[in-house]
Amino acid sequence: MTTQKTTAMRAGTPAVPVKTARFAGSVLGFTLLLTLTGLLPLTARSQNTSVKPDDREVDLVQAMVQQSKNEAEEFTKSGGKASDPKHPNLKWAAKLWSYRRKHPGTPATTIATAEALRLLYRVDRISEMKLKTQTLKLTDPAWKRVTYVLLAAANKAKDYSYFISKAEALAHGAVDTEIKARARFMIGEAYWRKGDIDQTRIAFQAVLTQYPETALGKEAEGNLWEIEFLNLGQPAPLFERNTINGDPISLAGFKGKVVVLKFWGTY
Repeated sequence: MTTQKTTAMRAGTPAVPVKTARFAGSVLGFTLLLTLTGLLPLTARSQNTSVKPDDREVDLVQAMVQQSKNEAEEFTKSGGKASDPKHPNLKWAAKLWSYRRKHPGTPATTIATAEALRLLYRVDRISEMKLKTQTLKLTDPAWKRVTYVLLAAANKAKDYSYFISKAEALAHGAVDTEIKARARFMIGEAYWRKGDIDQTRIAFQAVLTQYPETALGKEAEGNLWEIEFLNLGQPAPLFERNTINGDPISLAGFKGKVVVLKFWGTY
C-alpha cells in the first residue's frame, strides 16, 4: 500500500500542513521518504509482523483469513449490510476462534486470534469482541497482534477508554517485554488520537525512558519531537540536505517562497 500527503508552506513562516507527518526515525523496516520538490530522503516506521514462510499452520490460517475477506466482499457487493446476522464475518470469526482453542500458543493461533477479533469489530460486534478479549491472559503471545485490533476498534468508535485500560494492564503485567513496550507505546498513540497531548507526552516519554535503545524508543522520541516542533502554525524546522543529484539545498534558501513538501511511503 502506498500513502502520501502534501504540505504547503512559506519558508521562514509558520507551516500549514494538510496533516502532520510522523517524523519517527528509522523504525521496524518502514521507509518514509520526505521529498522537497522530489528531493530529500528521510525515514519513518512500520509494523513488522512477519512469520516463518514454511509454517503450514500459518498458511492454513492465512487461507482462512483470505477466504473470509473474499466472502465479505461478495456479501457487500450483493447488498449485504454489516448488521446482517448472516454476514460471513461472523462465521469466520467463530471458525478462527475455534482454531485458537484447538491450537493454543502457536504463531498461527496469534494470527487467528487477532483476525477473529478484527472480523467482529468490522461488523460492529464490539461487545462480543471485548468479551473474547477478556479471556486472553496477559501471558498470551496473541497480544502482539491483538493490541493493534483493539486500537483500530477504538479509533472507529472514537472511544479509547477500553483500549487504554487493557494496554495499561499489559504495560504493567505482561511477561513478554515486546508486548509491554508495544502496549506502552500504543497508549501514547491512543491519547494522541484523543487529543490529550499531556498524557501523550507522558506515555511516549515512558517508552523512551524504559526502552531507549529499541525501535519503539526511537519512534517515541520522534513522536515527542513532532509534538513539540511540528504543530499547526509553528515555523517549519530548518534543514539542509543534498538533492538526488548531489546539489546542496536548504529550506532557508526558499525564504519568502511557497514550498511544497510531499511525504510518501510504500509498505
